[in-house]
Amino acid sequence: MDNLEKAKKELLALFSHELKTPLTLISGWCQVLQDHKIIGALNTKQKHAIDILSANSMILKNEIENILDTKKLMYGAMLFSFDIIELNRFIQRIIDRFKPITEEKKIRLVNQGKKRIVLRTDEDRLEQVLSNLILNAIDFVPRRAGVIKVGAREKSGQVTFYVKDNGKGIPKNAQDKIFEKLFQEDSSYRRKHFGLGLGLFLCKGIVENLGGRMWVESQWRKGSTFYFTHPKKIKSRHFSLRRRHH
Repeated sequence: MDNLEKAKKELLALFSHELKTPLTLISGWCQVLQDHKIIGALNTKQKHAIDILSANSMILKNEIENILDTKKLMYGAMLFSFDIIELNRFIQRIIDRFKPITEEKKIRLVNQGKKRIVLRTDEDRLEQVLSNLILNAIDFVPRRAGVIKVGAREKSGQVTFYVKDNGKGIPKNAQDKIFEKLFQEDSSYRRKHFGLGLGLFLCKGIVENLGGRMWVESQWRKGSTFYFTHPKKIKSRHFSLRRRHH
């Protein structure tokens, strides 16, 4: 059994390297081409083509990371490392990173942070949760009229994050199931939207093992708001993320 587990982890590491390395190069060259100070100004058609390439490479990179981290989650092999971050700057950095996608779809991604909040957390994992929620919202808001609001508020020893959109909303009968692994709302989902059905499952697992909880409030054709909490005080500096048994 030990040899089997070792082989699984080695395969996971190989899979990660072979898929993420070329994507990192693609994303890097997109950034170079988008920076007119490095390579010169692009015409409108060239800029549009690079923006599409950059946006889709970001989506693909996120899906690969979801696959790999879902495996880590289920194997109990995900390690967290904590540091102090300021949330408004943190959220703005994520929003800036999504500009290739939001500009290509002509939608608004807004930072609603109103006051300075400091939190001790794993910055990479928190970014992973928010990025998945934002990508999910981007996929469902209308092109040219989409608005996504991201924020955090502090109360009673915890921080509550939210990602609010004006998309199509989630039917009542699906709201209790959307956090299940590989859940898709309908049989035509894969033809209409990107994603493998792992993002929300992974987000919920990360949030719960950080001591918080995640939920959604949604009205059909009026939009959705995803919330999750994060305690202000976490004792462990490093720990392995394992699935909870209820």
